[in-house]
Amino acid sequence: MNMLRTENITMKFGGVTAVKDFSLNIDKGEIVALIGPNGAGKTTVFNMITGVYKPTSGKIFLKDKDITGYRPDKITSFGIARTFQNIRLFKELSVLDNVLIANHLRIKSNFIEAIVRLPKYNREEREMHEKSIELIKRVGLLDVIHEKSSSLPYGKQRRLEIARALATNPSILLLDEPAAGMNPKETEDLTEFIKEIRDEFDLTIFMIEHHMQVVMGISDRIYVLDYGVTIAEGNPNEIQNNPKVIEAYLGVSEDA
Repeated sequence: MNMLRTENITMKFGGVTAVKDFSLNIDKGEIVALIGPNGAGKTTVFNMITGVYKPTSGKIFLKDKDITGYRPDKITSFGIARTFQNIRLFKELSVLDNVLIANHLRIKSNFIEAIVRLPKYNREEREMHEKSIELIKRVGLLDVIHEKSSSLPYGKQRRLEIARALATNPSILLLDEPAAGMNPKETEDLTEFIKEIRDEFDLTIFMIEHHMQVVMGISDRIYVLDYGVTIAEGNPNEIQNNPKVIEAYLGVSEDA
């Protein structure tokens, strides 16, 4: 089953083309990586998919539904969740409160029902609280549930950010450099964590990552961007041995 598809999406800023004709297909349950040198256009691709930018041209489909140009909150409600390269937690709030905030997306009670605390809202709030605690337990953060997010080690902060994304009940999760700033042990733990949540939460995962050990260790397929243009697509072994990829990363051609 196809989960996410883009057809020739292009993003121009004035006279600069950041991404040109990017086409992507991700099937249910896959872990797919997007790699490339700094400035290649990777985050721009994420921003188009999640509604931060509306593509200059091209189309984006989630399970065959055209989601091109929808607002970020609407796209999240369709089932796409995202994390960021720079962790964006509510630093003064607890682990539990960070996850509770994300859960509010799924509340169906209206403003009046919430203000006067009608039984429907009270029931939903109770269910949301129970769901948040269960999610925190499943991602291994129950022991720090009442601690401020800013006090957590970096690896646990990243895990909390992913848990907050999972609270929106996504079908596809976009991870923007999840291993950034991590030490080798944290990176190893994160790699296993990503595979575990893919299986446990029945997710499809699309990630940007510079850490090649992570990319090659868990990706089913990899897309490579350079100056906004797709220069390669294939499995990890094919990408590792692709001359265009080697040139893009090392700055030399195979004939040099």
